[in-house]
Amino acid sequence: MQHTEESVQSGPVLVTGGTSGIGLAIAEAVARDGRPVVVTGRSTERCRSAGQRLHPVCGERQLALVADTTDPGALAEAVGRATDRWGPVTGLVTAAGRLARGSVLALPPDDFRAALDTNVIGTWLAIRAVLPGMTGAGHGRIVTIGSVLGSTGAPERSGYAATKAAVAALTRSVALEVAGTGVTVNCVAPGPVRTPMNEGDADTDAAAQAAFTAKVPMGRWGRPEDVAHAVLPLLAAGSSFTTGAVVHVDGGYTAQ
Repeated sequence: MQHTEESVQSGPVLVTGGTSGIGLAIAEAVARDGRPVVVTGRSTERCRSAGQRLHPVCGERQLALVADTTDPGALAEAVGRATDRWGPVTGLVTAAGRLARGSVLALPPDDFRAALDTNVIGTWLAIRAVLPGMTGAGHGRIVTIGSVLGSTGAPERSGYAATKAAVAALTRSVALEVAGTGVTVNCVAPGPVRTPMNEGDADTDAAAQAAFTAKVPMGRWGRPEDVAHAVLPLLAAGSSFTTGAVVHVDGGYTAQ
């Protein structure tokens, strides 16, 4: 049975990694748009905090669940709980992410593997969790979260950049695979954004920040809300002819 545009627009959206930073900003934007939202994260405390932050926006039309995006069972449970409460999941945003910093020789292989598990395999698993329902219903909107480093690369970031390049390739490939089913798959690739994940990074001291900011044509780092504003239109029912795209939200960083 095909969804009407109205039912699609009111269907729940799952945001992995939605308990802080970019993911939480996206969840708030989705909630303000009037759609139920389910956020997942690995921290019980962050889930509790995210639920408290979302409640004033959308009341009981939200769930904050402890779930690791690398765990297929946990993702299936999140999709099931959303579906039981509000009907089929019609939107997915894969905002769960993990950093991997260090030169090729200095980056511990285990750190690289952990980033691959979360950023690439976790994205793949989340897509697999929602795709059967979306293709069966004839509609779905999937937005992966990449990075400008997936397009440009950067010193001391080879591991992280490699994972985000893989996310872009995964996005394009799945978009082609499901083209014609009513499901669109796009990637939003942020530039430098102030998030909790960047806190405590040795490379974010004042001098390093100033030097990096100077490379951004708009002269500032992004905010999580800047990314959310780019994601929201791609989740809309009317966004039916954009698929396989990588949208950079970077203040002009990749336009140079």
